[in-house]
Amino acid sequence: MKCSLCQNDNLSTLYTVPNVPVFQNKTYATVSEAKNIMTGNVELVMCSNCGFIFNADFNRKVMSYDAQYQNEQAHSHYFQRYLRELIELFAEKRFHGMKIIEIGCGKGYFLEMLREKDFDVIGFDPAYEGDSPNIVRDYYSDQYSHLNADLIVLRHTLEHIDDPLKFLRGIARAVNYNAKIFIEVPSFEWILEKRAFWDVFYEHCNYFTLESLASLFQESEQGLLFNNQYMYLLSDLSNLFEQAVSAKETLHKFKISKMDELLLFYRKFVQSHPGMLVWGAGAKGATFVRLTDPNREYISAVVDINPKKQGRFVAKTGHSIISPEQLTDFAEERGILVMNDNYYKEIQEQIKGKHFNLYSLGAIQ
Repeated sequence: MKCSLCQNDNLSTLYTVPNVPVFQNKTYATVSEAKNIMTGNVELVMCSNCGFIFNADFNRKVMSYDAQYQNEQAHSHYFQRYLRELIELFAEKRFHGMKIIEIGCGKGYFLEMLREKDFDVIGFDPAYEGDSPNIVRDYYSDQYSHLNADLIVLRHTLEHIDDPLKFLRGIARAVNYNAKIFIEVPSFEWILEKRAFWDVFYEHCNYFTLESLASLFQESEQGLLFNNQYMYLLSDLSNLFEQAVSAKETLHKFKISKMDELLLFYRKFVQSHPGMLVWGAGAKGATFVRLTDPNREYISAVVDINPKKQGRFVAKTGHSIISPEQLTDFAEERGILVMNDNYYKEIQEQIKGKHFNLYSLGAIQ
């Protein structure tokens, strides 16, 4: 096996997790359906040359994004504020007046926010459910080169592509290497810093550091977003390398085993707080409950504000997903563990007046 970015065959295993649901962001109508979903293995390996990290056991043939796939975070006021900040960044970068194409636009929420601020943007997503004339229910390819994009936006798309450099070269050819690209992906440095075992899942077949993402381009601008959980890169597609260059440093200095140590800590924490709830039925929450309470012995339910997840069940474990309003069905004084610390204050406000013990994931380590 070789690194798809630089063709180096010196790869080292960082982290392995067996029997992972191939979709953490799909929920299911019954417990039986949730428990009998397709699984795969995660074997994260790192290239010693460019620092690229990917799942060596990933099989793209089993990935099918459809209406069951729910990854929309915009129900949160905090996340809406983040998207507004991102739009301000777009304005600072003078993206107004550009013809923008957003690839992998999902439900189109960010795209519509951009259009409300007079950005000229068209979206592409084969799993799009709505009826917006500004979103094409298809994969972007050179058959759409007539759209003459000035800027390509990839927000949380590249980590789902098993050969990201080939994918980027295809985009570059479609625009004749004559457009800018804005890429936003999770930060693997943040995952390591927080020992976030709940942020490693099958859907993300690759992970980037600032350095490994920059190795794809001759020149680029980079920055951190969303309290350092995300990072971005802005470059001209004419700067895209045919092959990733060597990184100045890789992640050998980090001990991935510390993620396993934290997992053991949280298993004990969950067991010592029977009946607790977890807030967040996205990929983080689904991963956390599967690894800490696989048999539904200790965690009562998972809370989520997305109506399309409520009343359904978490992949593999079958934990029920409830609305915040349903918290009245549970005895107070029990714990609620917030899966993303960014939302802690927002959730604290939502349960104001109720006597639950709210735990920040980061604060109790």
